[in-house]
Amino acid sequence: MINAKKHPDRHKEELPAGKSVAFCRCWQSGKFPYCDGTHRKLNAENGDAVGPVIVTALAAD
Repeated sequence: MINAKKHPDRHKEELPAGKSVAFCRCWQSGKFPYCDGTHRKLNAENGDAVGPVIVTALAAD
């Protein structure tokens, strides 16, 4: 995790190498902070193009 300004953690999760997680950016997910696809409906209704941020854990060196 990059936290150069030492902000407090809002969400912290450890993932095994190779695992991916989709985090919500539309703030409307019923599974927040995880994406549940709600953005698709919002995009269609509002002409937006918001989608999740997908994080994939890499193997430690």
